[in-house]
Amino acid sequence: MNPLIGIAVNLLPDLAKRLTGGAKPETTDLVLSVVREVLKTDDPEEARLRVQDAELTAELRVKLAEIDAAQKAQEDAAEQAQRQNELDQIRARLDAEAAKRDAEFRELTARMSDRQDARSTFEGLAKESSPFAWGPVVVSVIVSAGFFITLIFLIRGGFEAAATDPVVFQVVNIAVGALTAGFATVVSFWLGSSDGSRRKDLSAAHAQTAAVALQRENAEATRKIVSEQTRQTAELLDKVTRQPAPVAPTQQLAQTQAVASEQPGKDALQFTRSLETIFKHEGGYVDHPDDPGGATNMGITHKTLAAWRGNPVTRDDVRNMSREEAGEIYRANYWNALSCDALPSGVDLVVFDFGVNAGVSRAAKLLQRIVHVEQDGQVGPITVGAAKAIDAEHIVSSFSDGRMEHYRSLRIWDTFKNGWTRRTKETREAALAMIRA
Repeated sequence: MNPLIGIAVNLLPDLAKRLTGGAKPETTDLVLSVVREVLKTDDPEEARLRVQDAELTAELRVKLAEIDAAQKAQEDAAEQAQRQNELDQIRARLDAEAAKRDAEFRELTARMSDRQDARSTFEGLAKESSPFAWGPVVVSVIVSAGFFITLIFLIRGGFEAAATDPVVFQVVNIAVGALTAGFATVVSFWLGSSDGSRRKDLSAAHAQTAAVALQRENAEATRKIVSEQTRQTAELLDKVTRQPAPVAPTQQLAQTQAVASEQPGKDALQFTRSLETIFKHEGGYVDHPDDPGGATNMGITHKTLAAWRGNPVTRDDVRNMSREEAGEIYRANYWNALSCDALPSGVDLVVFDFGVNAGVSRAAKLLQRIVHVEQDGQVGPITVGAAKAIDAEHIVSSFSDGRMEHYRSLRIWDTFKNGWTRRTKETREAALAMIRA
């Protein structure tokens, strides 16, 4: 992860879900652009120094909140578009079904009208005592008699020639079909519309009612989505405006100790005890030619001190650095960066010490490997929760073993192996003592 992204997430934690798990590249680019624009730098160390400015931090938070709100609005719009698309598909199916029902209804109406006309003509002829009034009766009797006679004849094995002669079979089939259709017409003429037709009419009415109900449901869902989006945007902007600005480096140690004292289950002096272990291991001023860190005092390299102060430093500046300033740097750059206040006692010490010696990201990834979570180099709620769920002594032992594996893989192992081995052993023993205390 780009360090500038880390700064943005630290200022606005809610932004993290927009930048992980398949985030759009343009979102990440936009966040980076805003951070660079407000802090006026591309250098991560310089950005960490400038973010201490309360005015710049407030401006950056507001702009990041606007990005977060815009992304939330886009997600809601996409969800609404998906719902609308699903509704359109359902509506199209209902419309097609309704059109089909309408066509069937019109056809039924036409047939009923034809039958009604026939019945009206029959009724008029009967009233006039016309001999033609017997026409429908005679035709119905002939058709019905022919249908049943043919049916009985076929059941009793008639038309044996049809079984061997395809032509005869086809003629018989056509005749039976015609008689069946005629009999159905007779029944319809005398008895009216079938119950199946009435069920079709009722189904069409139910389909139209369902379509109206679905439209009402979608309108209500849309209203709720818009209302929820407005509420969340207002809460986000309100949280940004109420979030306190960061303090200057000289005030940071006292403030973070006060915060640590409020955390349940964590001794307020845990950082102080852990820091004493760091000072014991790091010693005083050294400038070893094989050490890639260069001039170092109490474990603070000249590059780290220069980034902390925001100005280039000399070897004398490193040599004369106070113990209090070193503690502030360790608190801000390592203890807080690794979320040690949230880790179990003992686990916090081994992670802190390795972070100081080998880098924050490497220490975080080793811890994440031990607790079986994604190794992204950021100790967040998931990593902390996993660490609390596993036996602390197991984590300390496994972490110490992994630390030694890292040291052995380095080309300067032969030069520093004695010091690294002793430091790892002493840190492990101190951490286990904290756990068992």
